[in-house]
Amino acid sequence: ESKKDSTYGWIRPSMVENGEEPMVGDTMIYNLETRHGKVIQGTTKAEDGYYHGQEIRNQDMDVFYIDDAAYTTCELDDPHFHFESQNMKMINEDKVIARPIVLYIANIPVFGLPFGVFPHQKGRRHSGWIMPSYGTDARWGGYINGLGYYWAASEYFDSKFTMSLYDRDGITLRAKNNYMKRYAYSGNLDLETKQRFASSVLDEDRDIYNIWGNRQSDYVVRWNHRQQLRNNQSASVNASYYSSGDYNRRTGMEQSQRLNQQAVSNATYSKRWPKSKNSMSVNLSSRRDLMAEKKIDQNTVFYSTPTREGQQINITTNTLPQLAFTHSQRALFPTKAKKKQWYHNINYRYSSRFTNNLKNYYESEAYAIDDTTTGYRWMMNENEDPLAQSFADYFMTHSSGLSMSSKIFKYINVTPSLSLKSDWVNRSFTGAIDSTGIVNRNEVTGFAARTTGSFNISMNTQIYGLFPIKIGKMEAIRHVIAPSIGYSYRPDFSQEVFGANPGYYEVIQQDNGEVVYFDRFSGTMAGGTPRGENQSMNFSMTNSFQAKIVNGENERKQDLFSWRMSTSRNFVADEFQWSNISSSIRANVSRKLNLDFSMTHDWYDFDKEKNMRINQFKAAGGFPTPRLISARFSTGFRFAGKRLSFEKDDEETTEEDTTIIMDRVDGANLAKGFNSFGNAGNNDKKLPGDFWSTSASFSFAYNNANPNNPQKTFWMSTNSTIQVTEYWKVKYNARFDLIKQDLVSHTFSIYRDLHCWEMSVNWTPNGYASGLYLKLNVKSPNLRDLKLEQRGGSFSRPSLFDR
Repeated sequence: ESKKDSTYGWIRPSMVENGEEPMVGDTMIYNLETRHGKVIQGTTKAEDGYYHGQEIRNQDMDVFYIDDAAYTTCELDDPHFHFESQNMKMINEDKVIARPIVLYIANIPVFGLPFGVFPHQKGRRHSGWIMPSYGTDARWGGYINGLGYYWAASEYFDSKFTMSLYDRDGITLRAKNNYMKRYAYSGNLDLETKQRFASSVLDEDRDIYNIWGNRQSDYVVRWNHRQQLRNNQSASVNASYYSSGDYNRRTGMEQSQRLNQQAVSNATYSKRWPKSKNSMSVNLSSRRDLMAEKKIDQNTVFYSTPTREGQQINITTNTLPQLAFTHSQRALFPTKAKKKQWYHNINYRYSSRFTNNLKNYYESEAYAIDDTTTGYRWMMNENEDPLAQSFADYFMTHSSGLSMSSKIFKYINVTPSLSLKSDWVNRSFTGAIDSTGIVNRNEVTGFAARTTGSFNISMNTQIYGLFPIKIGKMEAIRHVIAPSIGYSYRPDFSQEVFGANPGYYEVIQQDNGEVVYFDRFSGTMAGGTPRGENQSMNFSMTNSFQAKIVNGENERKQDLFSWRMSTSRNFVADEFQWSNISSSIRANVSRKLNLDFSMTHDWYDFDKEKNMRINQFKAAGGFPTPRLISARFSTGFRFAGKRLSFEKDDEETTEEDTTIIMDRVDGANLAKGFNSFGNAGNNDKKLPGDFWSTSASFSFAYNNANPNNPQKTFWMSTNSTIQVTEYWKVKYNARFDLIKQDLVSHTFSIYRDLHCWEMSVNWTPNGYASGLYLKLNVKSPNLRDLKLEQRGGSFSRPSLFDR
């Protein structure tokens, strides 16, 4: 029983077992043999909730019965809210069942229910109902979105079943199933169906009780699976199926989902051999354009008008299969000797890929509108239905390379490399000139091969300089210069290469003497053949400035400023041999302020009269003066201020404070009823953190590629927060167009900490998401559905896009 102590007053008996929360009460009776007992005026804590009962008795160690019970998540002496029940059953690590149950707010009964169920899982996943959001819309009528149930079947499997109901649109049912076994497999299976009114149903007949009449049924299946196999093997599957091509457009709640017009499925198996640095993979994939049928239907807004003959819209593209093999880079002449020769630094690599494609598509054709006008349309069969065609194609490529890393003069890194690529296809093309002088393509079925390659060499080094500049804690500044130069060569494969014609191009002479180079591989899976010799040299220079900061015995390096420039020249180009000069500057002014600046300069002049770039250096006084064609500047910073305080330092602890602290330590603060929960949160204490903070970012962009039409953009975004009191917080976000001097969007937010409750108000005056949103809810995650929401404006709609 409770006893009175001369120092701490009444001390109540408590029982703790197996590290659980203590059970305290006025009187405690316990039979050590049967392990049954009861507590009079008992109180205990479970997760973030507190339970109190006139009498608590146990059936066994996991089941407790509580008479005249109360439950709350508020720890105050006089809680802001609580639930009362005549009979309550607590099942350890499962749930708490109460019947009947009444919600009290500030000791005022608000509403009652025949029974209530609360989780008692100690942080574990648990099954339970999912509360929906609701609202009204002029087109969809009243709606309830997301009502459902979460089922935590086991530690390896769970499911979430939800329903969304739109009074004038239909019903959507979803089942999301997840499964996982650690180090073995994981995945999810999503099933979704919608019963909606057919498009022929008139608006006045669109009431939910008519949904089972004239309706349209759609469904979607999505499956993702990943399996980790033994011996460095893995397998994965990602599959999706849509019964209707416009399902996403009609039912997607998010804009990204509504704009998704592709159904992609693939399965992959991979295997690695780490010791030999080999790997291989097998992939099967399918891609379907969900809107393909509507793109050729002139009766829809999605119709795509063909502009030439032979234009295609892919319906499905299947890869059955794609095989890939990779041998990662390794030494060509491996050795374990400590002293290596130059050839020991030569490395090689190899990879290959085989792809077999099956494609279904619609194709356009030309037709005569009249004697002088030609039009284009999608091919139809004899029944005037869209004509879907199919095509099979395969392709194999081999890539290999040699590279070597070495140093010259101890400090200069030199890296030469040679790359080769061989492509194999099952068809190619030949060119022929018709009577009008147009070169037509004729397909040639059969094996064809092409080999291309390139050579590269690069050199780089680093030069260091140290300036003994002492300012405050800064001891010195280090300057690092990193120059780099590279050369690359690729032959012209439309001409002879090393004295031999590879035959990748056909040279066709037209009647007017003009020569046409026809690429035999353009239009195949290998792609076009590189044409035109390339001998280019690239140059880059990076300057970095770093500060050496010494603080006592600690020493650190801080980046201050960096500047990088790069350009290149193609020696064999017919014109515009020099590429643009790219430069970027980054300065760390302080820990809270960075400056980023990038520019692009063009060596060549611009003829404003002809409105075109000309192959002539822009110069002044005989020296090149590259013109600025683009620039971008961005920066961001944050300022914060502490709250002014005139309170004395809290160096002493009062007797009352000491009592509270000791109560919390020994559990005695669970005094009698809810009066034992302490009064934390009522005292006005010095607030931690910042009183106010403001962050801002600026972004300026300038484009002068065409001096006759320069363009500028200048944006500013701000985010401000004021912690008015311990419980009140105000936020303001805004985005400005400084060129147009326009406030693009802004949002006000007010947050109030109500101890065990919280309230937030968000107001967006203009823009896409304009409206007002008020939310009042209990903080406890176990009672997150105990809330009040009010929406206005655009916030009252789940989406603004046409369904």
